[in-house]
Amino acid sequence: MLEQSIYTFIHFVQDHRFFGYTILFFAMVVEGEVFLIVAGMLARLRALDFGDVLWISFAGVMLGDVLWYGLGILSTRAKSLSFFARAAEKSVLAFLPRFRDRPFSSIFLSKFIYGANHATLVLSGILRVKFELFLRAEFIASFVWVAIFAVTGFMFGHAALAVTHKATQFALIGLGFVVGFILLQRWASKYYEQREREELGTTDEEKDRNA
Repeated sequence: MLEQSIYTFIHFVQDHRFFGYTILFFAMVVEGEVFLIVAGMLARLRALDFGDVLWISFAGVMLGDVLWYGLGILSTRAKSLSFFARAAEKSVLAFLPRFRDRPFSSIFLSKFIYGANHATLVLSGILRVKFELFLRAEFIASFVWVAIFAVTGFMFGHAALAVTHKATQFALIGLGFVVGFILLQRWASKYYEQREREELGTTDEEKDRNA
């Protein structure tokens, strides 16, 4: 049996699901890995509905992506926002140096690279990547991204629940899972960035030899 404090928390979230879903939606518009993982954990506790978590998160992510794309377009028209263009290009090219040649795959991959997603969305608007291509890449990437993080949160919740039924310990274990996952994501992103730079350097050397 779960201890009473968890029951109280579950009932509280269930009674205020609308506000929970609203917070989740707007969190997805801005930046939502942690919120989505937590929502997945709450779904495991049945405080939230897993299906609702999926479609609300997906809708929020897609709205946010379009807004960031629009910000990129706006930054080309307003001099006060020109720093966005420089910062976005520098950030994106560090992770995705082939962005101009492969916009679709770059946009897709950026969704899973820590620190590259928003900059890629902005740069897509700055470079006027075809909106249809942008939307198609983001639709597929967002669908996969939401599914991965929601399921990850659900599994974290299940694992934490298997270890303890105490609310405080459950929260601490869940927090540990989230922090560990974010650190793993950052490490994988750094590894990918380094590999891309090495491959790009090798390609440039081959071009120089063949020139």
